[in-house]
Amino acid sequence: MNNKCLCSSKTAEICCPSDEKLRKKWLLDLEKEHDPLRQTSKEIVRKLKLLANSHRIEILLMLEQREHCMDEMARKLKTQKSAVSYHLMMLEKNGMICKIKRSRFAFYSLSQEGEKTLSLFRD
Repeated sequence: MNNKCLCSSKTAEICCPSDEKLRKKWLLDLEKEHDPLRQTSKEIVRKLKLLANSHRIEILLMLEQREHCMDEMARKLKTQKSAVSYHLMMLEKNGMICKIKRSRFAFYSLSQEGEKTLSLFRD
């Protein structure tokens, strides 16, 4: 019997153990090894879902230029304040923007996380 593993140059005993106890341990180790990748992929998917809305992207791009209040953004986006408020809440909840209260107005700016995210899409 050829004891070579088909996936690499390792022997099948090392890569895919046939002994039941070794196989269980090997499978548990594989799962542990993969957990960080799973968490990273979930984080990437969460960010991509957040950025899948053109208004949110436009808000981030506006805030990249300077801070804005919600009224300014609603006017520029030609949409209702309630819709802008929702997008701002989502972006703030995910750490993309910061909110600063000045008297009765809230001004929004791009956070470091938001800057980092936008930089991923630049040449």
